[in-house]
Amino acid sequence: MGDKSAIEWTDATWNPVTGCSKVSPGCDNCYAIRETNRHRNLPNYAGLTKKVVSWNTRTTLDWTGEVRCHPELLDLPLRWKTPRRIFVCSMSDLFHDKVPWEFLCQVFDMMALARQHTFQVLTKRPGRMAYFAEKVWPRYGRGTPSMYMGEWPPNVWAGTSVESQRYAPRLDCLARVPARVRFVSVEPMLGPVDLQNWLGCDAEDRDCLQWVICGGESGPGARPMHPEWARSLRDQCQRAGVPFFFKQNGEYVSVSEVAGPGTHFQFADGATVRRTGKTLAGALLDGREWREWPA
Repeated sequence: MGDKSAIEWTDATWNPVTGCSKVSPGCDNCYAIRETNRHRNLPNYAGLTKKVVSWNTRTTLDWTGEVRCHPELLDLPLRWKTPRRIFVCSMSDLFHDKVPWEFLCQVFDMMALARQHTFQVLTKRPGRMAYFAEKVWPRYGRGTPSMYMGEWPPNVWAGTSVESQRYAPRLDCLARVPARVRFVSVEPMLGPVDLQNWLGCDAEDRDCLQWVICGGESGPGARPMHPEWARSLRDQCQRAGVPFFFKQNGEYVSVSEVAGPGTHFQFADGATVRRTGKTLAGALLDGREWREWPA
């Protein structure tokens, strides 16, 4: 949670907001809840998580629902002189409805000023992001010291998460955001996802999506990803000429790829994966890494 990150598709994280709430199945095993709970003795994270005992006496973690803004952290990217990719709000959702518009504008003003960096904003609430882009930032930005005067800063990438086809309509909201790079994170991938309606869809005849990230789920309670789901997504990207970044297989990998013990899971079509853990499962898809970036 700082100027270095282990997340493969970014260089650093910046958390001017902490705390969140679940909105869809992709949130069920959220790593940010675990990380927030691990740092619960720090002031910025204390009291943001709670333990929940389910009907089968299994204890899990959840958010309390409190969301905190940290104005004292707004200028942090300005102190980082070396250009880097920065994942904004890895421990929350910048467009959570409890984040005030005024504070969102302050975050964007800071990103516009820190022109040496590329900011990666990923949200599960793209409708609020689109409203901000269309109605809030244009009005506020004209009065800021930034050079963009209410236009979406070109160094801010806009992304949304889509864990299955059911949530693909989030991309319709994302398409309304005038970012230079719009991207989707299909992680955790919980089912097949067809993106063809959003690969080349906007009025200016540009691709709606300039980048696709994909990954299986890891950590406690991880659900398996069918290898064909990832292959299909890769093939869609290749046909459309959109960069594809395969982050990880997750906790499971095809039984034909990694030998050894581990719980098996069989999909309806007979494909079988083995739980080996994230490290052994690795990040290879058909024997190679796929680490492509937007131009």
